[in-house]
Amino acid sequence: MTEQQAIEKMWENVKLRGLSASTLKNYTRCVRDFIAFCERLVGELDETGVRKFLSHLIDERRLAPRSVNQFSSAIRFFFAVGLNRHMNYNQIPMLKLPKKLPDILTRGEIATMLSACFTQNTEHSSCWFMVPDSEPGKFSGCA
Repeated sequence: MTEQQAIEKMWENVKLRGLSASTLKNYTRCVRDFIAFCERLVGELDETGVRKFLSHLIDERRLAPRSVNQFSSAIRFFFAVGLNRHMNYNQIPMLKLPKKLPDILTRGEIATMLSACFTQNTEHSSCWFMVPDSEPGKFSGCA
């Protein structure tokens, strides 16, 4: 099977699954980059090449974890449906995504937000907040 035949088979499966046009475009780009990196025939591609390519993306191209995971997903999909070959997915791990803590507003930012809510366009304001009352466990509404 040639590279183009395998990619066309992947396209057909993307369409049959109802995936978006942007997914098709991104998966095609990812797979073409992978094949170009390996410099081998499609039938000779294996897990070792995938691991080297993903390491290249992390170390040399310095892609973000989500981008590397998109390449990984596209390559897995390509092997499964384009080449009809199953891989040991434990050999092709997905990167752990960093967890971002939520921003915590300062007292000044909260005061600005509340004052804007109550002073601007009060005619149409339906802004209600629950604020702690002086007694623990009790809340009062203010509008």
